[in-house]
Amino acid sequence: MAKKDKSPNKWLTLTVLSMAGSIIYKLPYLRETYYIPLQQATGTTNEQLGLLMTAYALANFILYFPGGWAADSFSPRKLIAFSLIATGITGFYFATFPPFPILLLLHAFWAVTTVFTFWSASIRIIRLLGDSKEQGRLFGLWTFGKGLTSVIVGFISVPIFTHLGDGVLGLRGAIIFYSILTILIGILSYLVLDDKRPTEESSRIVIRQMATVLKMPSVWIAGVIVFCSWSVYIGFGMVTPFLTDVFKMSVAFAAIVSIVRAYVLFSAGGLLGGFLADKLGSRIKFMLYAFLGMIAFTGVYYFIPGNPNFIEVVVINLVILGLFVYAGESVFFSIIDEVRVPEHVSGTAAGLISVVGYFPEIFLYTLVGKMVDNNPGVVGYRHIWLFMIACAIIGAVSTAALYKINKNKGKTLQTPGAA
Repeated sequence: MAKKDKSPNKWLTLTVLSMAGSIIYKLPYLRETYYIPLQQATGTTNEQLGLLMTAYALANFILYFPGGWAADSFSPRKLIAFSLIATGITGFYFATFPPFPILLLLHAFWAVTTVFTFWSASIRIIRLLGDSKEQGRLFGLWTFGKGLTSVIVGFISVPIFTHLGDGVLGLRGAIIFYSILTILIGILSYLVLDDKRPTEESSRIVIRQMATVLKMPSVWIAGVIVFCSWSVYIGFGMVTPFLTDVFKMSVAFAAIVSIVRAYVLFSAGGLLGGFLADKLGSRIKFMLYAFLGMIAFTGVYYFIPGNPNFIEVVVINLVILGLFVYAGESVFFSIIDEVRVPEHVSGTAAGLISVVGYFPEIFLYTLVGKMVDNNPGVVGYRHIWLFMIACAIIGAVSTAALYKINKNKGKTLQTPGAA
């Protein structure tokens, strides 16, 4: 499939999308950085904060697939600009800390602006930035850029928060900062991104092809691959409490390790994964190797004794496992190109893959928490590691199957009549 965006704005476009892909999620996921201050400012319980994320995740799940249709039917530039500006504007209202029912509605609205009008539109634009040989590095660089943006924004927002008093006022200042920055990047997106609006003819084709995308085995298998990879990703997030609960690492040092895991490894894994996948010549085959790495190094956690003397091994293993997890995550949407999904239904395919792939968001955080609550000590974490290994095995089998199907059928995987 030889397609390449020859626009001189190619790398500028990728940079803007990287900034957008990071900043637009700061408000919905504010609890990850400011959990206690957010709880104090809104007067919510732990359960209520959990309900906010549940509402957001459920709305996301509903909107992923129609969001793919929107990306294929309307101007991605306008969709992305609207998403950022609308998210930023509502952030100012969020800074007033409205009642809990309003917070629920606000998080549901953010699902519209961060998923329905943003997610698949971003994936569609990135896919069209380069030909098949570049897909891995493009998506890898996108992941790297999002991680780098998060680090920079974090270094700015935290001082704002502390300068204003570490409380309600400080949190309001951080939210306003995020809101202003989100709006500014929205304006920048409108000015920089190419307005590759689908033609009237292609829009009609998209409506007819939605049913065809649902019938494409390769897209469903790709969804299973993302499901397995994302499940491992969620389980990997439990390494931080594993360090403190089992290996007695100090909370302060564990926080540093968590930052390295969430940002440094995320960025490094994305950068390495993208380039290595393209060098290998197959993003699908690269995903297979990534799953094998996840199996091996998650196994280290399962078998290692719960003894503080092994803490160095645990941290080293975190770095290696993290690179496999984030490298795999960075390229899984580039599979859309490799299985020859037609360009005009890229967004629809991305939406369907997201519906299947991100389904763990709805239940898995609760599940891994219960595993630890119901099985204190190292036993609970070993249940998580076993679950991760099982998901990685299913992911590896699915990836091998998709690679074989894609290799054997070749161009027959294209949507009938769209070649």
